[in-house]
Amino acid sequence: MIAGREPRGQSFLAYCLLGALVIVVFGSLFGEYAGIEGWFKNAWLWFGNQGFEYLDLGRFWQILLTVGLFFWVAILFRGLRGRLHNDHMGNMPWLFFFSALSIPAFYGVGLLAHPGSHFTTTDFWRFWVVHLWVEDFLELFTTIMVAYVFVLLGVVHERIALTMIYLDMLLYSAGGVIGTMHHVYFSGEPSIHMALGAFFSAAEVIPLTLLTLEAWTFLRLGSQRETKSKTSFPHYWAVMFLAAVGFWNFLGAGIFGFLINLPIVSYYEIGTALTPNHGHAAMMGVYGMLSVGLALFCLRYIIPEERWSDRAAKISFWSLNLGLAWMVFATLFPLGVLQLYHSIAYGYYDARSLKFVGNPTNSLIEWLRLPGDTVFILGGTLPVLYLCWLGVRHMRTQSTAEEPRDILFTELVSGTGGR
Repeated sequence: MIAGREPRGQSFLAYCLLGALVIVVFGSLFGEYAGIEGWFKNAWLWFGNQGFEYLDLGRFWQILLTVGLFFWVAILFRGLRGRLHNDHMGNMPWLFFFSALSIPAFYGVGLLAHPGSHFTTTDFWRFWVVHLWVEDFLELFTTIMVAYVFVLLGVVHERIALTMIYLDMLLYSAGGVIGTMHHVYFSGEPSIHMALGAFFSAAEVIPLTLLTLEAWTFLRLGSQRETKSKTSFPHYWAVMFLAAVGFWNFLGAGIFGFLINLPIVSYYEIGTALTPNHGHAAMMGVYGMLSVGLALFCLRYIIPEERWSDRAAKISFWSLNLGLAWMVFATLFPLGVLQLYHSIAYGYYDARSLKFVGNPTNSLIEWLRLPGDTVFILGGTLPVLYLCWLGVRHMRTQSTAEEPRDILFTELVSGTGGR
């Protein structure tokens, strides 16, 4: 849709990329287990477990993953080449390509973290991946991807989308590395680094939040006014998932992230339940919802109109969001507050001990998570799997049964809204 064409052989390359992903995932998982068990002897660094939290895969698998990400960018470039040739480098196609290119480039920086180096140096480069890669460049790609879909669907004007993207880039350029500093308290960094890091890290969510509000205005317009369009808006639930990306980005990455980033709080809190409270809300809320939203967007073209189920998409949307909210507010957040209080009152070591974590109150809070998990798994994932099965079962044999524009846009009549 962006390029207007698909080069020959793209599907074969996509299957190759899927195969490479399987090799890296299962190979690294086996290697991490084997490294812990000591099966690799002196080769543990390359094929086993490097021992870095969030970056523990062996260096061989790490290099392989970096190469695979560059291969993904090459596939994108094959499709975008004609469009890039005819477009200005400051416009959205080029920004989309550059943001994709930054993903393997900055993941590769993690290779500078070495088990034999000094802890301060190693932890600095490790957090370039944990923070700068995940929270900056993946977030930039997410913003551009969401913005591009919104523009293609006609729910956001391209000028507004570009403004938000450039605001995002300015925040990352000015504060990306500074924002990383809120992670490295125990590397001996001064408090001013922690304070600036907390501010810039939280400020990164502003553009995507504004972009989501713009799209939400469109959705509200469609739901509040009777439409006189010939066809209903076909991508309503895909856009709702993309709107959820902005909501959870603001709540999980912004609010929950800022709550734990301030220097004095981080000193007592880091590694307690408030950390996974921020991490789960941001990871599933942003990248999980983005994945489901893009999947629905694609499935809408694969599945014939008469087979498509808006009800399944609706159930999945509300179940995933309610289940994630239940996990956060019923378990992780209250447990984190109790753990933080205990850390301040009795000490950080005691707050992370098995005795405290497994006491009756905390155990009850953990079990309170079960209803939300049930809703998340049964109501959230099963309808998506059902839609994926419909896509495989009833996949159209021709390249496209409808021109993309036939179901990409909704026709709006002056004075009315459209869903």
